[in-house]
Amino acid sequence: MTHKPSMHSIGELSKLVAAIALTTCIYIPNPVKAETYINNRTCPADFTSLSYALAKDLPDYLNRAYSRLRIKREVMTISQPELEPLPLAPDQARDRLPQQVFLSILERQTGKAETSQRAYWLFLVPTSNGWRLSMAFMRIGQTPPVDVSDAAIADATNKWLRDYCDPRYQR
Repeated sequence: MTHKPSMHSIGELSKLVAAIALTTCIYIPNPVKAETYINNRTCPADFTSLSYALAKDLPDYLNRAYSRLRIKREVMTISQPELEPLPLAPDQARDRLPQQVFLSILERQTGKAETSQRAYWLFLVPTSNGWRLSMAFMRIGQTPPVDVSDAAIADATNKWLRDYCDPRYQR
């Protein structure tokens, strides 16, 4: 025996389809809004503010870089930045040296409970297109620092600097 839908259930079904269609139309992401959001980001005016804003956002940027690069690590937390520079060239004018930011990052391998701590030393320089990462070093424990200027931390930092400080991406 075949059950024929009644006119009442067909009406209810058409109302449901119309509601789904309407809801779908309402919630379609608007690329203009996303683009406007990025363009409205502003670069902090001073280096201290820039460093704190970078440290606040860097976990998300670094986790996305890990995902993009298929690195099975995730950032748990990042310390507040330390801004006291180490001496690089005592005979060079201080205003010609890169600005230095020290960050400590607590990470773990994806899906694991054991964490590790990495210390990063970032060198930032102002350019006509905003701030740019010039070099980055990492240290785990008491090992010597390793150049990570082409690693995930550099990718994440450069993307953040692009999004917030590069005038070509501002409105």
